[in-house]
Amino acid sequence: MRMVTASGRSRWPIVIGAAALVVAISGGIAYTATRPTPTPNAAAPSTATATPTPTPTSSTGTTGIGDDVAPTGCLGGQDRNVNMVLAAQADAKQTTYGAVETATAFYRFIWQYPYPSAEDANTITNEVMTANTPASYADLAGTYASTEDLTTGDVEPGTPFHLSTTNGLWLVAQDSTADRVTVNIAAGYVVNGELSPTKVTAQAFVMVWEGDAWHVEKGEQPDAEKLGAGGNRYTRGC
Repeated sequence: MRMVTASGRSRWPIVIGAAALVVAISGGIAYTATRPTPTPNAAAPSTATATPTPTPTSSTGTTGIGDDVAPTGCLGGQDRNVNMVLAAQADAKQTTYGAVETATAFYRFIWQYPYPSAEDANTITNEVMTANTPASYADLAGTYASTEDLTTGDVEPGTPFHLSTTNGLWLVAQDSTADRVTVNIAAGYVVNGELSPTKVTAQAFVMVWEGDAWHVEKGEQPDAEKLGAGGNRYTRGC
């Protein structure tokens, strides 16, 4: 699978493109982001709400992290590796908050350079994605192997980067249910170890509850305008 289409657009719907958009994700600081042109077959962005509430259901199969709490943006730990993602997935409860935390851990893992190893990428594909995830999206290892610049120009190719949720935002779609939640996330770039004052990326993830855990079904174009206008801040971030 190639991440970049024939037109040069990323198959992963990141906030990169021609039209500029300001996303305020920190007190008084406006981060500049851009909106992508949807790729063929891309799902339309979901309508979102700025004040989602957790939707507790049966606790069967969930693991204990105490009472369900607002997303920290750092569930699973500060590392950006397989263990972090799997720990977040295991600890996240069947609530909207749990879906947000798992999606955030997944995003922190996939969006970094140097890229994760093929072995680690395949583990995340097998353990975190669903059987219904499109093959082109699920092939993380193939994407990394065929893509020189994951950010399509937002960060200079070959420059180490990762995401920070410290000043990040999250928002869930209004039509989300107890076992299917669309999570919109905006996070800042850390480039060469420094949190950028101007660079941010965003993505939406469709999360489904199956096998007593949250899994990533697919990625979608994020609703960046609503993220900027009324997204929820992580309570901690990392």
